[in-house]
Amino acid sequence: MISLFFKMKTLFLGLALCLTFVGETLAQNTIQLKEYFRELKQVDVTIAGQPYTFLFDTGGGQTFVSPEVAQKIGRQPYGSATAFRMNGEMFRYQKLDSVEIRVDNVPLFHVTVGVWDLMSILPEGLPKVDGVISLKSFQDRIVTVDLAASRLQIETSATLRKQQGRLTLLPSRFANGLDGSELTIFLGIPHQDRSYWFLLDTGNISEVLLSHQTASGWGLQSDTTVQRTALNPIAIQLGRRKLVSKAAAENIIYDGVLNYDVIRQTRMTINFPAGQVWMH
Repeated sequence: MISLFFKMKTLFLGLALCLTFVGETLAQNTIQLKEYFRELKQVDVTIAGQPYTFLFDTGGGQTFVSPEVAQKIGRQPYGSATAFRMNGEMFRYQKLDSVEIRVDNVPLFHVTVGVWDLMSILPEGLPKVDGVISLKSFQDRIVTVDLAASRLQIETSATLRKQQGRLTLLPSRFANGLDGSELTIFLGIPHQDRSYWFLLDTGNISEVLLSHQTASGWGLQSDTTVQRTALNPIAIQLGRRKLVSKAAAENIIYDGVLNYDVIRQTRMTINFPAGQVWMH
């Protein structure tokens, strides 16, 4: 009888461990990306029980709520932070601390968010958005960005391990902005034994952008003029693949900026805690 008891106990313990492992493997959440304008994507979010619409932008640096949202949740913005747009334009914004934003059904706690009116820079006539979800929102998560399927997949360490043998690790840099509160990713693009660092930017719905210095170094233009220059389509080397897109040279502060079109051609799993970007 005692022997049977221990056998049953061992069986149930093994079953429990198995279910725990399966639960960890399958415990994924999907965030749907919805159409906003052209290729720009929006997501449904909830803050303090109220629904809002936010733009999804991997190049945004900071996650922002509008001043109107800050007022609705009864919070007073404070302080000042400084950021730069890709053209070098500086802008300042205020902050809020300790804000939970639920994106679809995924709760994302933010130690700090920015307070800024995105509509102030968007063309007139576009639908209202109440803020921006950036990569900063996922800084303690593992996320697969799948633009072709219009979704973000929240991974677990187990689901990543299961796929990792089929993935390619990309050279990457995780940047935190001037005061350490932002989060953007730059991918290393090899060219003639050198690495050029391009911003990962789903919000760039035009061409792949190269600085004039990069375009000149790649032999795509003869000088480093300050005028925007349309280029022939180029092949961007990412891992073992070459992804083709229209391109332009522009006066930007980075080596280059990847666009929606290139990012859509692949899936990328970003392991934020480990500082790694894997390409499918």
